Amino acid sequence: MRKLFLTLGLSTLVVACSGGKQIITIVSLDGTSEVSVNVELAITPEEQQQGLMGRTHLSDDTGMLFVFDQDQPLSFWMKNTLIPLQILYFAGDGTFVNVLDMEPCEEDPCEQYRSAALAMYALEVNPGFREKHGVGVGWKLDNATLEALSR
Repeated sequence: MRKLFLTLGLSTLVVACSGGKQIITIVSLDGTSEVSVNVELAITPEEQQQGLMGRTHLSDDTGMLFVFDQDQPLSFWMKNTLIPLQILYFAGDGTFVNVLDMEPCEEDPCEQYRSAALAMYALEVNPGFREKHGVGVGWKLDNATLEALSR
């Protein structure tokens, strides 16, 4: 079963919502760096289970944000996912938890990709996203993003 966790941003973040899509912003600890990501939201169990299965392409700086109702250990797998992904986990307060590179899996058993700590959000993006944007320890989802996701 796929689970979800992740959203980052700055207090000046502009959140745009429409039809299950949203722009989220992830900001550095000192607030000097930020990255915006166009995400599809996976909120319901059905959306979370489907995830990015069957997709053959993911555009740059886009992804899927899995949103859960509380901090918990999160675990994802790549069953029937055709493209490699990177997953970034975030706690309920938006704090970055960890990042993992995930590989497609066609048959069981598939590897489990677990959050290193309790998390409430999981962001699936293209491989190399973290390296390209420098996202890591100290980065966080901004308050506007968190407020929009809690509605």
